Order: sequence, then C-alpha cells, then structure tokens
Amino acid sequence: MNLVNYLGERIAYNKQRSHRIETLADGVFAITMTLLVLDIRTPLKELNTESDIWLSLVSTLPRILTFVLTFSVAGQFWSIFTTQFNYIHTSDRNENIIALFYLMFVSILPFSASFLSRNLWSRVAVGFYVLNLLCILSFHSFHWLYSFYSGLVKVEGKEGIAIHRAIMRRAKIAFLAYAIVVACCFFSSYLALSSTILVHVILTFGGFIELLHSKRSKKSTAQTQSPNDGPVPDNRAEVRKS
Repeated sequence: MNLVNYLGERIAYNKQRSHRIETLADGVFAITMTLLVLDIRTPLKELNTESDIWLSLVSTLPRILTFVLTFSVAGQFWSIFTTQFNYIHTSDRNENIIALFYLMFVSILPFSASFLSRNLWSRVAVGFYVLNLLCILSFHSFHWLYSFYSGLVKVEGKEGIAIHRAIMRRAKIAFLAYAIVVACCFFSSYLALSSTILVHVILTFGGFIELLHSKRSKKSTAQTQSPNDGPVPDNRAEVRKS
C-alpha cells in the first residue's frame, strides 16, 4: 500500500467530531417536517356556498390526518436520534454513512405521506408508508449498534450497558409493533392505518405513562412507610397484668 492510500484510509476512519452529522440531521428533519404541510391544499374549484366550503374542508381531512401523524412520527425519530448523541461523542466515516442512509429514508416521508393521504383505502399505500417507517427504524437501530460496539459511545461503567439495553429494548418493541401493522395490511388498509396510529401513540406517550406510574408507586410506598405513624403499640403486657 502506497503512502497516499494509507493516509487516505487513516484519515477516513479516524475519529471525527459528531456535531457535523447532528447539524445535517437537524436540517433534514426541519425541511422534511416543513414539506409535509405543503400537501394540504384546498380544491381549486370555485366555492360559492357554505356547504361547498364545508365539503372542501372535509375532503382535506385525510391529508390533515396524515400530516399530523407523519409530523409527530418525524418529531419522534428526530428526538430519538438527537438523544443518541448525548452519548455519542465521536464519529467516523462508517457512522456518517449509516446516518446518511437514515436521513435518506427520513427525506422520503413527505412522498410516502402524500401517497397515503390520496389512497387511504389502499393496502399498498399503507404498506409502503409502514415500510418507510421500518427502514427509518432499522437504520436508527443499526446506527446505535455500530456506535456502541465501535467505541463511539462515551459512557463510563455499567451505565453505558444499561443505556444500550434500554435503547435496544425500545427498538425491539417498535419492530414487533410495526410487524403486526404489516400483517394487518394483508387484511384491511383501515385496520393497518388504525394500528399505525395506535402504535405511534403508545410509543410516544409510553414514557409519560411509565413516569406517572413510577411517581404514584413511590408516593404510595412513602405513605405506607411514613415515619409519622410510629410503631404499633404492644398490648400483650397489659393483658398479662389483667
């Protein structure tokens, strides 16, 4: 191997700063989430009465529903991706390539959402939309796995293993949930779409539910073990005297 190739490979796989890919991800998500709203358009025909305006608004409801769903999905994927970089402090070329494929499938979201909003009755449209989400989720998981096992994650001790297990546990649950949605596509498009919305709501608000449950558990435990209650009096000595 000559000196030029050696230096090229050494520079490519050397550890780099991670904030560059973070900045690119923020830009891609910002543009993607902005483009989603452009699909919501009123009909071009002339509206002369209130009933015409009402019907035109009703006709845009599928696009509004798809926009709300996809915007929240994109926001969730952005939040998860940026959370990873709380622990990923360095980068290399392979990590950048994986992140670019991840962002590529994120960029397809406006098209898959538009295709779905026009064909809510189609199992193919719902399946394509769910497939897009599965591709994003797959590269998100692959990105974390490569970063963790390549030494790009900088967390000391057992905390790093606990974080890794928590991230992969959530990814496995999401894969299982979307696999069920894919199975629903073979039966009914509306069943698959409803399942997609339900899965997204559970994955989004599951953390809030767990937090509230843990707070209630701690509060109830503190009330049962309150030090103000004092020890239970022992009346056996009084019984003997009597």
